[in-house]
Amino acid sequence: MGTLNQEPLSARNTPSGIASTQNSLGRSPWQRTEAVGLTKENYLDLLYGRTPTLWEPGFVSRELSWEYEKRLSPQLTPYTHNTGPLLTKVGVAQFEFQAQTAVDFTKRSDEKSRYFTEAKRWSNIHEDLAQSTGVNLWEKVYLNVASLFPEWDVEVASERKDKIYFSGIFRALNHATHVHCDWSPYDSLTEDWIVNQVECQVVFNLYLAPVKGGRTIVHDIHWTPEALAYRDPESYGYYPSIVSESRRAYVIPEVGGLGFFNSRNMHEVEKVDMEPCAELDLAYRPRLTMSSFMGLIPASKTGGKPKLIFWS
Repeated sequence: MGTLNQEPLSARNTPSGIASTQNSLGRSPWQRTEAVGLTKENYLDLLYGRTPTLWEPGFVSRELSWEYEKRLSPQLTPYTHNTGPLLTKVGVAQFEFQAQTAVDFTKRSDEKSRYFTEAKRWSNIHEDLAQSTGVNLWEKVYLNVASLFPEWDVEVASERKDKIYFSGIFRALNHATHVHCDWSPYDSLTEDWIVNQVECQVVFNLYLAPVKGGRTIVHDIHWTPEALAYRDPESYGYYPSIVSESRRAYVIPEVGGLGFFNSRNMHEVEKVDMEPCAELDLAYRPRLTMSSFMGLIPASKTGGKPKLIFWS
C-alpha cells in the first residue's frame, strides 16, 4: 500500500484528473440501505459489506444512559492528536497515535509504546463505572456480539500479555467531520500492529445523550488503494468527491440505541445542533457515545480459529 503524497494540497480543491478514478473505486455489494437487527447472519453481512448498518433500539434504557452521561460528559477532554474537527473523549483511541497527515508519515517515533501505556492506564474504567451504575456497558455489548460466534475466538486485541489494547472509548463529536474511513491495514501501516491483520473491520456506537442532528452517513464506497487518489494529505480525510456517486445509509442517534457499520466504508458525521445543557452545567450537550472497532482475523492468519478482536 502506498503512503500519502507529501506535496500540500488545499482541502477545498479536488486534484486534477481525479474523476477518471471513479469507476475504479471499491463498492460494497449492499443488498439494502436500511438498517437490520443484530443477528449472526446480519453481522456477517456487515463484516463482508453486504449490509451497511445494524441497529438495536433501546439496547440500554434512557435512565442508564443518563447515569453514564452525567458521569462522563463533564470529564471529556480533546484527543491528543486529531487533524479534524474537535473530538473529545474519556479513554484512549489508537487513532490518536496514527499517522494522519502526509507529514505524520515521516515523523514516527514511540507512538505505539505510548498507546499501550495509555491503554493500560484506562484498563479499569468500565469496571469502575459498573461499580457506580450497576452495569458494565462495554461488557454488555461485547457479550452480545461474542454470543453470536461460539466457534470463533472473541477477545480484546493484544500483542503480548503486557500489550493489551483498550476497547470502549467514550467520545463526543458535535461538529461535522471530513469524509473518511477507518481501515487499520492502511491507517496503521507505519508499524506492525495486530489490528493491521484484520480482513474486515466494523464499529459500534452506543448512543448515550439526547441530541438533535449528528447523523452518521455511510457510503457504499469502501477503501481500496485507488481511494488514495482522493486522500487529503493535510488531514485524516478524503476529498468529498470520492462519494459524489455513492449510495448512502444513515445512522440516527437515539438515546440507548446501539448502531454498527462497516468502518472500511467512507462515512461522515453531520453537525449537532448546539443546545445549552443546564443539567450538566455545560455550554452544550456533547454527542456522547461508547465506541469500539471490531475486526476479523481469518484462520489462515491465526493458525487456528478465526479471531474477532475489539479495540478503540
